[in-house]
This record gives sequence, C-alpha cells and structure tokens, in this order.
Amino acid sequence: MATVERDVFIARPPEQVAAYMDDARRWPEWFAGVQSAEPDAAHPSVGSAVKVAYKSMGTTFHLTMTLEAYQRGRLANYKMDGMITGVNNFTLVPENGGTRVKSYFDYDVPGGGLGKIFDRLVLERANTENLEKSLTTLKAKLEGS
Repeated sequence: MATVERDVFIARPPEQVAAYMDDARRWPEWFAGVQSAEPDAAHPSVGSAVKVAYKSMGTTFHLTMTLEAYQRGRLANYKMDGMITGVNNFTLVPENGGTRVKSYFDYDVPGGGLGKIFDRLVLERANTENLEKSLTTLKAKLEGS
C-alpha cells in the first residue's frame, strides 16, 4: 500500500471546517480529482457511504467511501472500496483559534506487481500532488482567499 500524509492550517474553527468538509456533495469543489460525490441519505453518520468518481492520471476510479469512524469537528475516517482500496482519514485539531486539518491516505491499486510499479513511479506522485492541492483549495475556500 502507498501512504500519503499532509496537513494544513485553516484560520476557521473546527465546527466551520467540519460543516464544509462533511458535505460530500461539495467535495468536487475542493478535493482535487473528485469528479462527483453522491452521499447516501445517512451521511455523515458511521456506516454511511459516498459513491465517488475520482480521476487521476487520466483514469477515472469509481469508489465507495464508507464512513467507519466519525466525530463531528474532530475526525472522519473512510474505508475505500472499488477500483482503489484503502483508507482516507481526516483529523481536525484546534490550533491558535483555527484548525489543523490532517489527512491520511493509504491505498492500494489493482494490477498486482505491475500496478504497484505504476503506483510507485507515477500514481503516488499524482495522488500526493492532488492531496496537497486539495488541502490548499480547502484552505482558500474556507478563508475566502
């Protein structure tokens, strides 16, 4: 599995950050590569799911992201199933009147050994760039920059 971890400081309280991040229909606004996100009626509650179309390196991956752990304003841990499997976790930590958003993305791609080589040579860099861009965009959206 490949792991990508990044964080960003957002000058907004955790409740405001969570209100925006928890609205899965808004993920395409800030989450780089997400083309569509369709939450079920129970989202964001533990066990709810979001159907996601994620594009990276010219390939669209269809995923189901199931919310495995959730504390509003503190954490949202998703399990990914579909063309990519793994976890995508977000932790919100109060800091200096704002919020430190930490993201942890641990995933596996199909294709056995060839898939792992492709991931290490190409896809991991693209996913890292997408996560960095996502957090930068999230910060800009919430801070009005």
